Amino acid sequence: MSAEKGVAPLHGLWRITPSPVFTEIFAGSGLDFQILDCEHGAYDYATLLPDIIACERHGCAALVRVSGTDKVEVQRCLDLGARGIVFPQLSEPADFVAAAAMMDHAPAGGRGFNPFVRAYGYGRPIPSTRPWFVPIIETLAAVRHLDAILQLPRIDVIYVGVYDLSTQLSCPGRVDAPELLKVVEEILSACRRAGKPAGMMALSTSAAQDLAARGVQAIVHGVETHRVGQAMAGIVHPMAGLNLPTGTVALSKP
Repeated sequence: MSAEKGVAPLHGLWRITPSPVFTEIFAGSGLDFQILDCEHGAYDYATLLPDIIACERHGCAALVRVSGTDKVEVQRCLDLGARGIVFPQLSEPADFVAAAAMMDHAPAGGRGFNPFVRAYGYGRPIPSTRPWFVPIIETLAAVRHLDAILQLPRIDVIYVGVYDLSTQLSCPGRVDAPELLKVVEEILSACRRAGKPAGMMALSTSAAQDLAARGVQAIVHGVETHRVGQAMAGIVHPMAGLNLPTGTVALSKP
């Protein structure tokens, strides 16, 4: 399926290093969202807040990947103002139902309500917005139950977790492995049938173009640590052949 003419995907970046400075730089580059990672990243409640604020300042949505399905963790991230929660390691349909219930206040869900937190203007009336529920499909058990999972109305985006799926398929990190590509296509096809937006990572322009052509609406352009390292290597490595004029005294590293 090709992306509709004139309809563009959203663009994001995975974040594992807290830094409001980098968050502003990345948001100012035109990103639509950043995923602040509390599962594999160094984020905690104290470091989430400055990065959430930095995202908001530039019209970039701050999503938080929580470390699991702890109701209090989810609630605190939402109270800080996260625009969505990304849930890892869900397998059974009941896992997805339970995670979805953490997103909303009663009667729709079980999220606690405190009108004096940041998400509600510290007690000042502000327009309320429904945060995104973004479960990751990264277990083979979830793939087996995918049709049932996709019936859950509360899902806003399904994110395809290729790296965890690759380990379960015994091809760790080989994102071009035929067995993984088959599973990924199965997930994307199911999302298209169910009318659910899908998100996925692309590490090159051509990969992003391919995902957009297949109808992937949210494209994550890698992890910031990897991208920053790539950028610096792209500057330094081409300099390896530079030579100073003959007779110049060599400068040793400090």
